[in-house]
Amino acid sequence: MRNPRPATGLSAALLAVFAAAPTAADDWAFATQSADSRWSSDSEWTLQLIREQQQLFAPLGGGSADRSAAELRLDLQLRCSAAPCDDTRLVLKPRLAAASGDRPASLPDPQPDWLAEGYVLHDLGSGRRIGAGKRLVGWGPSLLYSPTNRLFPDNGAVTPRRDIPGKPMAFASADLSAHGRASLLLADPRLDEVAGIDSGGGFGLARAEWNWVEGQITTVGTVAGGGGGFRPYVGGYFQHGLGDAWTFGAEAAASRGYAEGDGSAAPLAQNRAHWHWDGVANLRYGAASGAEIGLELIYNGYALSETEWRNPLLAAYPSAGRGPSRNRPLHPFVQSRYALLQGTWPKLFGDRRWGLTARLLQGLDRPSSSAFAELSFSPSDTTTVYLGLSNNRADAALEMSQPVTRSAYLALDAFF
Repeated sequence: MRNPRPATGLSAALLAVFAAAPTAADDWAFATQSADSRWSSDSEWTLQLIREQQQLFAPLGGGSADRSAAELRLDLQLRCSAAPCDDTRLVLKPRLAAASGDRPASLPDPQPDWLAEGYVLHDLGSGRRIGAGKRLVGWGPSLLYSPTNRLFPDNGAVTPRRDIPGKPMAFASADLSAHGRASLLLADPRLDEVAGIDSGGGFGLARAEWNWVEGQITTVGTVAGGGGGFRPYVGGYFQHGLGDAWTFGAEAAASRGYAEGDGSAAPLAQNRAHWHWDGVANLRYGAASGAEIGLELIYNGYALSETEWRNPLLAAYPSAGRGPSRNRPLHPFVQSRYALLQGTWPKLFGDRRWGLTARLLQGLDRPSSSAFAELSFSPSDTTTVYLGLSNNRADAALEMSQPVTRSAYLALDAFF
């Protein structure tokens, strides 16, 4: 559990070691400290143990692949409240992991970064902030995939027991008005190589967001970005409360091709120099108990061609509701149209110690589906056990996009 307190010798040592490694969230939640204490800290240790088994489809040899892992996670925030570092915050999320498994080399299992996030954030006053480091950023109303966030298209819902590591960046934000805020970032996208695509260079993004909370809550945002392998793109998002329980959201982006080709291979359908767009629209219902059910429609104008569906180097890697984003300059969905039904019940059986998350992603162009459910139980306030199950189906034309047909995991999280 989190324990706000003045910084200890360990915190000071970590500060000295990692002072050059940044990333960030914008909230400031620290306990009141004594007048003679410069630093305050907020930390949480988590130990995760996980055992996972996956059933592979025939072209990968069939059979099953196992994975066992142990990961020790520290989430540490330090804030300075006295000169010369007044209003400076340091966020560190180091990870120590050990794993074993027998997944085939064609489906490598990404190991967690030793530093999931590590950044410095400084408040200049008057609503202005600057920072630098390894950071994870996200926004928008989407349930599974964010069209306007090509730097981090996977929001973590796909694989909830795994971290999404941040990426090195410099960033700044400032108030536009009483309701609006603008932010800029320049990042290393850390893209994996894909034949025929130039993934080098830096990625830049500008975003503006406005929020109104009088009456029904409304959020409107605009985004422009590109670089580092991605073609320049523009987009926006919108979310509006409909009464006390219902919320409508939409998000979309457009570009003249998805990524930059280097001329060494035939261009992919999604990278031809034509304007395409992708987007989501959803309707959510939130109950007083905290449960939420959402229906989302997804359109992907960057779909793979039928020939590309049969190429495992292309079709087997995008997340498509199955696994985490692999930092490839490819759209994470292979078809054009999907429907997503997702629900979360944090107080299953009316008991806060039980929880359930369930999701069904259905392809609408050709028969394919990805179903996932995770049941959780907390025997104490410091321990949670998770059981996750998934089942993926596709017809013969799309079988390369579903290399894992079934999977199951049992995980234990212990908090200190």
